[in-house]
Amino acid sequence: MGSLPQFGTTMASKDRWFIWQFSDKDEAKIRYREYGPADSPHTPLLFVHGYGGMIEHWNDNIPAFSDRYRIYAMDLIGFGQSTKPNVRYCLELFAAQIKAFMHLKKLDKIILVGHSMGGAGSVIYAHLNPERVRGLILANPSGLYGDSMDGMAKAFFGLVGSPLIGEMLFAAFANPVGVSQSLTPTYYNQKKVDLNLINQFSRPLQDRGAMFSYLSPSKRPHDFMLEGIKPCNYKGDAWLMWGAEDTALPPHKIIPEFQELLPQAGAYIIPKAGHCIHHDAHETFNARLAHILGRLE
Repeated sequence: MGSLPQFGTTMASKDRWFIWQFSDKDEAKIRYREYGPADSPHTPLLFVHGYGGMIEHWNDNIPAFSDRYRIYAMDLIGFGQSTKPNVRYCLELFAAQIKAFMHLKKLDKIILVGHSMGGAGSVIYAHLNPERVRGLILANPSGLYGDSMDGMAKAFFGLVGSPLIGEMLFAAFANPVGVSQSLTPTYYNQKKVDLNLINQFSRPLQDRGAMFSYLSPSKRPHDFMLEGIKPCNYKGDAWLMWGAEDTALPPHKIIPEFQELLPQAGAYIIPKAGHCIHHDAHETFNARLAHILGRLE
């Protein structure tokens, strides 16, 4: 595939829902969308958003590929418009949601495109179901931190684990001003952090139960780490795409950690992009993703 697919299909795909019973007594209503030709000969793609994200965070990416590929995107449990139950959130839960979605859509194989926490959840799914994954494409994935988490950060996570302090911090964060202050450091191109983006990320914070999901990574950080799966069972095609200006997960520290976990993974560092690489530098990201998908065909 020599050139980037043209934008032909809009983001007009309607919201769809399914009820996921993920334990004997717990269920969640999950929002998803589907795009592109149902009869595409290519392996379908599943886009998995990061912490605090939602389907719409892929709005600058999915249209570039929906003329050629069957594409799915969903809101992870606890985020976006999916319900937010009071359960133990962890990477394994997100991997189980991917498995349930694969069963729902009767998909034999998938190419996973995961950002940040969604990338880490995709790694867990690939580790547990390696035969179902055609390709693993990770955009600034979280889950491995090297020595980038200093003592102050660890102390902060300990404080958030306190119910009172955690609730106070959530109240301070769960508004447009707090969201704007949280998003700004994750972007190199500050113009991208506009009112539309801030509103997208602010709305789910008002949902019932949002505090449970949003505070989980800070209260139980080990539930969101990938240390326990070394070596990884997934030996198939894998790529890392990283924003050069990601200050939270600096590529020179974190990429070697991921290449220990996935030694077959190629790595691409995209200049002038921060943590939200797929939105921050969407044209460069899409071009690189097109190149990777071409190699998978």
